[in-house]
Amino acid sequence: MFKLQPHEIAEGKAESIRRAIEQAILDDRLKPGESLPTVRSLAADLGVNKNTVVVAYRQLQMTGLVVSDGRRGSIVANQSSPGPSSESGPPQMMSVRDGNPDIAFLPDENDIRDAFSRMNLENHLYGEQRNNPGFVKWAVECFSADGVPVDKGIFVSAGALDLIERALDAAGLVPGDKVGVEDPGYMSLLALTRLMGFELVPLALDQHGILPESLQSALDGGVKAVLFSSRAQNPTGISTSKERALALKEIAANADDVLFIDDDHSSLLQLAPYNSWHVRDDGPWLVVRSLSKFLGPDYRLAVSTGDVQTIESLENRQAVGMGWVSTFLQRLALQLLTSPAMRRKFSTGGAAYIERHTALLTLLRKKGFRVLGGAGLNLWLPIADERAVAERLFDAGWLVRTGRDFCVAPQSGIRITSSKMTPQQSIVFVDALLAARHALATTLSA
Repeated sequence: MFKLQPHEIAEGKAESIRRAIEQAILDDRLKPGESLPTVRSLAADLGVNKNTVVVAYRQLQMTGLVVSDGRRGSIVANQSSPGPSSESGPPQMMSVRDGNPDIAFLPDENDIRDAFSRMNLENHLYGEQRNNPGFVKWAVECFSADGVPVDKGIFVSAGALDLIERALDAAGLVPGDKVGVEDPGYMSLLALTRLMGFELVPLALDQHGILPESLQSALDGGVKAVLFSSRAQNPTGISTSKERALALKEIAANADDVLFIDDDHSSLLQLAPYNSWHVRDDGPWLVVRSLSKFLGPDYRLAVSTGDVQTIESLENRQAVGMGWVSTFLQRLALQLLTSPAMRRKFSTGGAAYIERHTALLTLLRKKGFRVLGGAGLNLWLPIADERAVAERLFDAGWLVRTGRDFCVAPQSGIRITSSKMTPQQSIVFVDALLAARHALATTLSA
């Protein structure tokens, strides 16, 4: 009989009991069909109120990991398909390919209406201050909290890619110039830089971030910009460790003419500590933080800070182009970003993304897959025959994205979006992946 120990939970909360039992199921310490302790016995073992255990069991039933079985009580469910299916038809399709955040942690209609009720709704006219002072102040506080110097100013753009495109142009890069990018890297960023005509130089990754020798080789080879994400990297979920940041910082310090841009897209979710390595007294640099992962992609807003010359160049170019990013959006975003209810959503969402990513990562490693990761909304799985594997997964009811669009150097893999995967779905997905691998190995050996 499975027994949960008091030291496995925090402060006797239902949420911590749920997580401990989930982990036991993922670790195979609790197997399908096995009974959980009765509510009364578990409450007594843990020294908590019976209602706390009832809530935890109800949460487990909602995720599909546990079912109620009459006199047997609560038992671990058998995991068989990603969603409801009919007896005559295939399982319902489950998409784990889109890279989106979980809508449950984004502003809902009530959050937005509340923000509107607190907004200054005055019109903004030509010639007035380009950015909302309150929004800029919020950005300054966020960067400062992570030790990023903001004395050179804040630049507001229509998303991270808008900033990156403008920055590369403002830095004087022209078609044919070399740009260092993570490999595998963010699909849209690779597409943008290819469209701009740059030669992409792959930066190799391991569990701790960009490999120092890879960065040094790229700099020796003449790259004029380096684009990266120092935490929750897309598609891998890798975050740069403190030790790796120190090694990269030493290398970047000698590249005065190279523009370094960190796309820190997950900032408020706090998926990992922020270990900056490219901020320098001499040389161009930027940190860009979009709002897409915690307010939603449709807000099209990002804030950046960097060296004085780069910030001034961006401001000057924007002034004679689009002029400014809507202050109406800035004011709306500010109300949402500073709302206590939304701040709780950011915290809850960040914890959920870490939990979901870790659950999938743990299962894959346990089943013998060589996979990098740490925290994030996505996970990268290097695997041979990516197209054949994707087709097998599709037949089993799973939509994944193959790796070609994420890679510079030839390699094979799939990106899996973990942001909305429940523990039950992680188990089912890994089982489907194992079946695909077995079937393909059998086919290839025939």
